[in-house]
Parts: sequence; structure tokens; C-alpha cells
Amino acid sequence: MSQSTTSSSYSSAANPSPLMIEARGVEKWYPNGYHALRGVDLTVNRGEVVVIMGPSGSGKSTFIRTFNALEDFQKGQITVDGIPLSNDLRQIDAIRREVGMVFQQFNLFPHLSVLDNLTLAPVLVRKRPKAEVVEQARALLKRVGIAEQADKYPGQLSGGQQQRVAIARALCMEPRILLFDEPTSALDPEMVREVLEVMQNLAADDITMVVVTHEVKFARQVADRVVLMAEGDVVEVAEPEQFFTNPRQERSRRFLDQIL
Repeated sequence: MSQSTTSSSYSSAANPSPLMIEARGVEKWYPNGYHALRGVDLTVNRGEVVVIMGPSGSGKSTFIRTFNALEDFQKGQITVDGIPLSNDLRQIDAIRREVGMVFQQFNLFPHLSVLDNLTLAPVLVRKRPKAEVVEQARALLKRVGIAEQADKYPGQLSGGQQQRVAIARALCMEPRILLFDEPTSALDPEMVREVLEVMQNLAADDITMVVVTHEVKFARQVADRVVLMAEGDVVEVAEPEQFFTNPRQERSRRFLDQIL
């Protein structure tokens, strides 16, 4: 991972910048020599919803996974909520405390109840009182529409319900940034809508969100900006209306011809 100048404090609470994520010249190679990210630049503002789209293999998921060090990178710089990302484990830990992530495959603990899935990290990582966290977790389950599922196990839920649990679990850590890595791609079509509705409600609360998705309706209605990636780099960044009706780049037009 690229080494950045370290700061004396790893707290982001006093970050005065409107930028929540700033990536400059990010390059990544896999051990087999595949060049996954090719000098990627992107900024995400506080409270902004950025949707990243692109063909399979374009580097979308790899890129957002660098934001919380789930993927390393070899060149460039990434700053998350005022914290420069490097190999310093203290910085990585500080960033992960502020960044929640919702995965394609839910990644819930199958041996824990829904409620325990939500409360585990806030109690162990943030050292918060268990009773306080349980109260918050029940409120979040109600918010995502599955309060009655608190005592069930993930295997007893539908895919859409499991993904809503995953969203509530991420929120229980009170993150400043939420990352979504194709959160509806593993769901049956009838379950997609319920998850997108939850995400749309979150966007209305001004939480900073970066969403990798192919859901065009969500991007048009919710995103502040749409990013197209192809072949490991950013091709175009535009507001939804411009991107979907009058893209500037020929590569964007070819992509939209395939999905619209």
C-alpha cells in the first residue's frame, strides 16, 4: 500500500474539509501481474451519494475496497475523512471505525442471531454499553423494516431481509461513510426493491455513500454524481441527468447502450 505522510492524530472528528474521500493516482496490480487500477482519481464530498457503474472487470469493487484497506494498492494516495491511508495499522483501524461496508453476499455471522450480528462490533470495538447498543440495534431494525426478525438467525431470512440486516449492522457502528459493493446483485428481482428503498431513505439523511451498482433507477433518482469505470480507470464523472441523457465520452455511450 502506498505510504502517505502520517498525521499526529488519527481522529477524524475535527476534519474541516468538505471532502470525505480523496483518491489520487491510485494504482493496483495483483500478484499475477494484472493491472486492476490504472491511476484512478476520485473525490467524494461530505453527504454526497456517488454511484459507480461500469462493465464487469472494470475495477469498481476493487476500487471502493481500497477505501477501508480491504484491498491494498501500490501507487497513489487515498485520504478518508481527513485520515491518509497507509500501511500504518493505527490509521487503517481509525478509518475502519468511520467507514461501514455492505457486501454483495451479506457476510453475516450465521451462528449469531440478527440482534447479536448488530451488537457484536459496537460492544467489542467501540466499547459501548450492551444495553445502549441493543436499544439502538432494535431501532435500526425497525428503520429497515424487519424489527420482528431480531431473534431469528440469518439462515431463516430471505436474501432481501439479510441484506437489510447487513445495512443495519453497518449503521450500528455509526459510520461517517457507507460503502455498498453491488448490494442487490445477489438478490432475486422481487427483493431488490426493498433494499433499494432502504438505501434511498439513508441517502435522504445526508450520509456519505459510495455505491457500486447497475441499478439505473436508483442512480438516476438518488445519486449526486455517477462515475463510469472501465478497464481500471474513471472514464466519466457527471450528474445523473447528464450522464444518462448526454454523456460526454463515447465509452459511456457504449455502456449505456448495453444497459438501457
